[in-house]
Amino acid sequence: MASIVIAEDDRDIAELLSTVLSNAGHAVQTAPNGAAALDLIGKASPDLVILDHHMPGMTGLEVADRLRAEEGTAAIPVIMLSAATPAAARHLCDVTISKPVRPRHLLEATSELLAAREAHHDTTAQLADVPRLLAVSDFLTRPAHAAGGLDAFAERLAVLTKLPTAAITLVLNDSVVVAGSFGLPMWVREAGGVPAEWSPDAIVVAEDVPVLIADSRENEEYADTPLFAVSGVRSYASVPLHSPEGHVVGTLCVMDEKPGTCTEDTVQILHSQRSAALSLLSPAR
Repeated sequence: MASIVIAEDDRDIAELLSTVLSNAGHAVQTAPNGAAALDLIGKASPDLVILDHHMPGMTGLEVADRLRAEEGTAAIPVIMLSAATPAAARHLCDVTISKPVRPRHLLEATSELLAAREAHHDTTAQLADVPRLLAVSDFLTRPAHAAGGLDAFAERLAVLTKLPTAAITLVLNDSVVVAGSFGLPMWVREAGGVPAEWSPDAIVVAEDVPVLIADSRENEEYADTPLFAVSGVRSYASVPLHSPEGHVVGTLCVMDEKPGTCTEDTVQILHSQRSAALSLLSPAR
């Protein structure tokens, strides 16, 4: 069961939406306008918000903008309902649904957003595990045995996998730090890494599993993130790296702008190079 807030000035529509979602097992609260919705959201901390766009005083778009601007509400999934959805809604809302709303469509969108939110929470909790973060910190704060050799290692990894881009990463709770790389875009190298939510490496570390993406355009979770959309990456493979104590601290990953070039064989090559990578990463004592 999820907590859902609906902002809808039409009482009949609000009651219909509330009934549909309540019958699906959710706890639903309604607000008649944008200001009341913001107040209710602040008190209830819901799992999902559904906004009508055309409301008196404050539009749904304005409410969504306020939610995204506040740290405590920025990550709440938002569905917008409108007979004529404004173009700006696609940047502020996770899903837009045209009126009249079909109950089945609403339930499907709700289920997908709540499932994605739950998965994100699980990943975040695992990445924030304190012993794991201490192990990552040990790699980051002590000089590596061969710091200058990490880029060279990434280049050899690219040669072994016959792919143009390779990297050794260390993953914090909110960012993927590039420890060594070959062929990465300049903006990634200058930034030192990317936010964790942009990269499949967060999943690799949180779940301690390899990830293989044959074509990012067929992967809804990452297709629109800057790592793929801006860089043009289509094929991706990554395996976890473990500290001597067994904590998952980072990854070996390779990628290509061509789809289908990362395969199961690629993953096996990455697995075979983990010990060598950890030897280079290991802090000098």
